[in-house]
Amino acid sequence: MINFKNINIITSLIAFSLFLALLLFPQIMFYLFQITENESAFFMARRSSILFLALGVLAWLTRNIDSNESKKAICLSYITMMFGLVVLGVVEYFRDKTGIGISLAIVTEFLLGSAYIRVYYLNRHAV
Repeated sequence: MINFKNINIITSLIAFSLFLALLLFPQIMFYLFQITENESAFFMARRSSILFLALGVLAWLTRNIDSNESKKAICLSYITMMFGLVVLGVVEYFRDKTGIGISLAIVTEFLLGSAYIRVYYLNRHAV
Protein backbone atom coordinates (compact mmCIF):
# COMPACT_ATOMS: atom_id res chain seq x y z
CA MET A 1 0.00 0.00 0.00
CA ILE A 2 1.30 3.42 -0.93
CA ASN A 3 1.14 5.73 2.06
CA PHE A 4 3.29 8.60 3.29
CA LYS A 5 5.51 6.41 5.45
CA ASN A 6 6.16 3.80 2.77
CA ILE A 7 6.90 6.28 -0.01
CA ASN A 8 9.24 8.21 2.29
CA ILE A 9 11.10 5.02 3.17
CA ILE A 10 11.46 4.16 -0.53
CA THR A 11 12.57 7.70 -1.32
CA SER A 12 15.12 7.72 1.49
CA LEU A 13 16.60 4.39 0.38
CA ILE A 14 16.94 5.60 -3.21
CA ALA A 15 18.38 8.94 -2.08
CA PHE A 16 20.92 7.29 0.26
CA SER A 17 21.95 4.92 -2.56
CA LEU A 18 22.42 7.84 -4.94
CA PHE A 19 24.39 9.71 -2.28
CA LEU A 20 26.84 6.83 -1.94
CA ALA A 21 27.04 6.18 -5.69
CA LEU A 22 27.66 9.81 -6.61
CA LEU A 23 30.15 10.36 -3.80
CA LEU A 24 32.15 7.14 -4.12
CA PHE A 25 31.50 5.77 -7.62
CA PRO A 26 30.31 8.57 -9.92
CA GLN A 27 31.70 6.67 -12.90
CA ILE A 28 28.63 4.42 -12.70
CA MET A 29 26.35 7.40 -13.35
CA PHE A 30 28.63 8.73 -16.09
CA TYR A 31 28.49 5.33 -17.79
CA LEU A 32 24.74 4.92 -17.31
CA PHE A 33 23.91 8.39 -18.62
CA GLN A 34 26.73 8.35 -21.20
CA ILE A 35 28.28 11.52 -19.80
CA THR A 36 31.93 12.41 -20.38
CA GLU A 37 34.13 11.98 -17.31
CA ASN A 38 36.11 15.10 -16.43
CA GLU A 39 37.00 17.07 -13.33
CA SER A 40 33.91 19.27 -13.64
CA ALA A 41 31.64 16.22 -13.82
CA PHE A 42 33.31 14.66 -10.75
CA PHE A 43 32.98 17.96 -8.89
CA MET A 44 29.25 18.21 -9.67
CA ALA A 45 28.69 14.54 -8.80
CA ARG A 46 30.23 15.02 -5.35
CA ARG A 47 28.19 18.19 -4.73
CA SER A 48 25.00 16.48 -5.94
CA SER A 49 25.66 13.57 -3.61
CA ILE A 50 25.20 15.87 -0.61
CA LEU A 51 21.84 17.03 -1.97
CA PHE A 52 20.73 13.40 -2.18
CA LEU A 53 21.95 12.84 1.37
CA ALA A 54 19.81 15.77 2.58
CA LEU A 55 16.75 14.54 0.66
CA GLY A 56 17.22 11.07 2.12
CA VAL A 57 17.51 12.43 5.65
CA LEU A 58 14.37 14.55 5.14
CA ALA A 59 12.37 11.60 3.83
CA TRP A 60 13.61 9.27 6.58
CA LEU A 61 13.08 11.64 9.49
CA THR A 62 9.59 12.69 8.38
CA ARG A 63 8.27 9.21 7.61
CA ASN A 64 6.30 9.04 10.89
CA ILE A 65 4.99 12.60 11.16
CA ASP A 66 1.33 13.09 12.02
CA SER A 67 0.79 16.63 10.74
CA ASN A 68 -1.16 16.56 7.50
CA GLU A 69 -0.02 20.11 6.70
CA SER A 70 3.58 18.96 6.93
CA LYS A 71 2.85 15.86 4.86
CA LYS A 72 1.23 17.97 2.16
CA ALA A 73 4.18 20.39 2.06
CA ILE A 74 6.69 17.56 1.83
CA CYS A 75 4.63 15.82 -0.86
CA LEU A 76 4.41 19.00 -2.94
CA SER A 77 8.15 19.51 -2.63
CA TYR A 78 8.93 15.98 -3.79
CA ILE A 79 6.30 16.21 -6.57
CA THR A 80 7.94 19.40 -7.85
CA MET A 81 11.40 17.86 -7.71
CA MET A 82 10.46 14.53 -9.29
CA PHE A 83 8.48 15.93 -12.19
CA GLY A 84 11.06 18.68 -12.72
CA LEU A 85 13.70 15.96 -13.05
CA VAL A 86 11.47 13.99 -15.43
CA VAL A 87 11.10 17.01 -17.73
CA LEU A 88 14.80 17.82 -17.52
CA GLY A 89 15.76 14.21 -18.25
CA VAL A 90 13.51 14.01 -21.30
CA VAL A 91 14.70 17.37 -22.64
CA GLU A 92 18.37 16.49 -22.18
CA TYR A 93 17.86 13.11 -23.85
CA PHE A 94 16.27 14.71 -26.91
CA ARG A 95 19.08 17.30 -26.97
CA ASP A 96 21.53 14.36 -27.16
CA LYS A 97 23.20 15.39 -23.90
CA THR A 98 22.62 11.99 -22.28
CA GLY A 99 22.10 8.41 -23.37
CA ILE A 100 19.19 6.02 -23.09
CA GLY A 101 20.31 5.16 -19.54
CA ILE A 102 18.52 8.32 -18.41
CA SER A 103 15.28 6.41 -18.93
CA LEU A 104 15.93 4.52 -15.67
CA ALA A 105 16.03 7.83 -13.80
CA ILE A 106 13.02 9.21 -15.68
CA VAL A 107 10.86 6.18 -14.92
CA THR A 108 11.90 6.12 -11.25
CA GLU A 109 11.25 9.86 -10.85
CA PHE A 110 7.89 9.57 -12.59
CA LEU A 111 6.82 6.70 -10.34
CA LEU A 112 7.94 8.48 -7.17
CA GLY A 113 6.29 11.73 -8.26
CA SER A 114 3.06 9.87 -9.02
CA ALA A 115 3.15 8.14 -5.64
CA TYR A 116 3.60 11.49 -3.88
CA ILE A 117 0.65 12.89 -5.85
CA ARG A 118 -1.48 10.00 -4.65
CA VAL A 119 -0.42 10.52 -1.04
CA TYR A 120 -0.99 14.28 -1.36
CA TYR A 121 -4.55 13.78 -2.56
CA LEU A 122 -5.28 11.26 0.17
CA ASN A 123 -4.17 13.82 2.78
CA ARG A 124 -5.40 17.08 1.23
CA HIS A 125 -8.68 17.30 3.16
CA ALA A 126 -7.49 15.74 6.41
CA VAL A 127 -7.20 18.07 9.38
